[in-house]
Amino acid sequence: MESLLPRTLGVESGSDCASLLGALLTGVHLDRRLARSLGWRGVRPAASAAPAWSFRTAGSGHVFGLLFLGETVTASGDGLLGDFDLFVFPNAESALLERFPLEALRLALREDYGRLVRDFSAHAEALAPFVCGRLRLEAALDGSGLGLGLEASARHRLVALDGVSAETPDGRPVWLVDPGEPECDVPQYRLSLPAFSLLAATAERLLRETAKVSLAVAPVPVFGFRAEGKAEPLPGECGRAVRLRADFGRLSPPPGRGRRVPRLPGRHEPAAPQTARLPVLHVLTGFLGAGKTTFLRRWLDFLHGRERFTGVIQNEFGAVGLDARLVAGDTRVEAIDGGCVCCSLADSLRPGLERLLADMPAEQFILETTGLANPENVLESLGELDDLVLPGLVVTVLDAVELCRRPHLLEEWDLLRAQAERADVLVVNKADAVPADALPGVLERVAAVNGRGLLLTARQGTTAFASLDAFYNTWLDRRDRVRMPSRRPSLRPLGQKPPTHAADGYVSRTVSWDRPVSREAIVAVLAGCGPGLCRAKGLVFVHGEGACVVQYAAGRLSFDPAPEPLPDEEGYGHLVLIGIGLRP
Repeated sequence: MESLLPRTLGVESGSDCASLLGALLTGVHLDRRLARSLGWRGVRPAASAAPAWSFRTAGSGHVFGLLFLGETVTASGDGLLGDFDLFVFPNAESALLERFPLEALRLALREDYGRLVRDFSAHAEALAPFVCGRLRLEAALDGSGLGLGLEASARHRLVALDGVSAETPDGRPVWLVDPGEPECDVPQYRLSLPAFSLLAATAERLLRETAKVSLAVAPVPVFGFRAEGKAEPLPGECGRAVRLRADFGRLSPPPGRGRRVPRLPGRHEPAAPQTARLPVLHVLTGFLGAGKTTFLRRWLDFLHGRERFTGVIQNEFGAVGLDARLVAGDTRVEAIDGGCVCCSLADSLRPGLERLLADMPAEQFILETTGLANPENVLESLGELDDLVLPGLVVTVLDAVELCRRPHLLEEWDLLRAQAERADVLVVNKADAVPADALPGVLERVAAVNGRGLLLTARQGTTAFASLDAFYNTWLDRRDRVRMPSRRPSLRPLGQKPPTHAADGYVSRTVSWDRPVSREAIVAVLAGCGPGLCRAKGLVFVHGEGACVVQYAAGRLSFDPAPEPLPDEEGYGHLVLIGIGLRP
C-alpha cells in the first residue's frame, strides 16, 4: 500500500484509515482523465474536525457523503478497521425522497438544503435520515492488504403502526402516513452501490490489482413504531442486510461470510476508448457587449478553484486582441484575431488547438467566439476537428439590459435568435441592471425561443456555476443518448445558409494613438462613427490615468485600470470599433 500512503501504519493516530481513504481520493484525481473514466464527477473535502468528503458519480444525480466515525484494531491485532457513514442526498426535486424518512423530506424542502449538503459533516446529526450504509476500510498494519466493505439494507423499511398525522393551517388533522403503512422504504443498498463500486474500482487501478469480491445476504427483522416512539419487530416480516466486500493483497473475507462474485457489481462503464482520451471543447458565444469575457473569467475562477485547469481559445473580430489579456493568468490562452471563426478563420482553429494541446493537456477547453458568430457554423467547423476534441456545450450569454429595452429583439434579429436557439446553456447576464419586475418577462421571452437549454441568470458575469457544472456532467454521461439544442438538425429551405454577420454588413476598424489621449477625445471618436457603432474595446493610455481598458456597448462607456502596462511596441494603445456603416 506504499503507493497510497508512503509511511508505516500505526495504532496511535486513530485516523490512519481516514488517511488511506483520503490518499485513495487524492491519488486518482492526480489523473483527471482516469478519474472521469472511472466515474468520478467531482470530490470536495469537508472543512470539519472529522475527515469527510462529498462527491458525485457518473450516472447518478445524487450527492454522496462519507464521514469518518473512528477506527479500532482488529481482533488479531495486526490490522486497523475504520468506519464511515455513507450518506446519499437526492436532488430536492427527486421523487425518490418520498421513500426516505419524513424528516429527510422536510430537510430537502428547506431553502438551504443545498448548503446543508455541501457542509453535511457539520450537520451530520441532523442529516442522519440520509445515511444509507456503512463503509468499512480494513488495512493490514504491515501494508500487505487492504479491504473495502459496504453494509446496507436491501430495503430500509420502517412501518408507522399508529400512522403519522399533522394539522393543516386551519386546524384539520390529516394523515401523512396511514396507520400500518411504511414511514420510509429506502433501497439503501441500491443507492449506496455506485459510490462503493467507484471506490473499489479506484483501488483496483491505484493498487494495480483486481479485487477479490464477495457478497453476503442475511435476514434482518422489519420494525414498526408506535406513536409514543416505541419500536417493535413485525411478526412474519423479514428484510435483508447486504454485505459487499472488495479485498486486495493478503486480505480476504472471513470464512462463511459470503460467496465470491466474478466482478464488482454496479461498476461504471467508461466511454469508448477512442473518444474517452479526447478533451472537450465548449463554445462560448453571445452578441457584442453581452459580457462574455467577464463571464469567462468568473467561470475559469470556478474551474481552477477545483483544480480543473482549462485552456482558452479567443477569437476577436478586430485586428488587435484585448480579451486574451483580460483572461490570461493561470490560464493558457490562444488568440485568433482578425476575423470570425464561424466563417473566414475556421482553418485557424486546428493550429491553435494543437498549440494548446501541446502546452496544456487539459480535459476541457473553451472557445470564446466573437459576438458576431453563429454557433451553428462554429459546430460545423468543429466537426472537422474530431481527431483533436469532442464538441461540448454551447453557452450563450445574453444582455438582460438590451432584452429589456428592446422586448422583440430575439424575434427581429436572426443572428441573435440563432445564438439563443442553438444554446445548451443560456446565461442572461446583467440581471442586476434591470428592474426586478422586468426580469421575469425577459427570462420568459428567452425560454420561449429555447425551452430545452439550461437557463441561468448572471450578475456581473457571476452565475450558479455549480448548476452549470452539474448540467455538464449530466450531459457528459448521456451525450450519446440525448440531443441538445446545439445538435438539433437544421430545417431550412434548400440552399439557404444559417444567418451570419456578413449579411448584415458588420465591419471593424482600429484607431491607434502615438501619445496619451483624453477621455473626451475617445468620446469624440465614438461619436464620429455614427449610429451604426455597436462595440468598442481596447487598451488605451488615458491622459492622467495611465493604461485603461476602454469598453463601449449599448450606449455605455467605461474606463477601468488595465491589468498590465502597455508593451512599448504598442505605443499608447488601440481601440477596436465594430459596427455597420462606420464613418471614417
